[in-house]
Amino acid sequence: MSGVQESEGLSVTVELKGHLIDSLTLSKVIDLVQHLEGDYHLNDIRVGSHKKDISSINMTLYAPNESTMDRILEVIAHYGVAPVDEHPTVKTIVCERAGHLPDGAFEATWPRRVFHQGEWKELDNGGLWTVVLNNGSADMKRVSELQPGDVLISGTQGLQW
Repeated sequence: MSGVQESEGLSVTVELKGHLIDSLTLSKVIDLVQHLEGDYHLNDIRVGSHKKDISSINMTLYAPNESTMDRILEVIAHYGVAPVDEHPTVKTIVCERAGHLPDGAFEATWPRRVFHQGEWKELDNGGLWTVVLNNGSADMKRVSELQPGDVLISGTQGLQW
């Protein structure tokens, strides 16, 4: 490791499965971790013998603080990286103002328009979204539709793509 040492911050063990070598997914994940001021240690690598075989990697990520670790996990989750904990618990934050996303709340941006047949067309479900945990259910909701008291996910722990 070159940056964050194990004793200096947080660590999380994660897994990654798929066609990791030929797709350069492993390389992209490592680059992102380091770019976001984290570090890593490869604990176990199992590379498929044939093109159709799936590879798997178990690695430990290191970050200097919780906000950096949350950002790393959020970014690399798009590559299928998930914490090893089988039952990770989400962190929550309560919305205080209508239509306002609190700092640290999970957000996902979807395209708002698509250019088709020479013109821009608005998408009904585009824009900024978040996860709301109300009344025992979990749903995606537009940020503009948030209400005071909505319980939102903070960070990416406990989310799976």
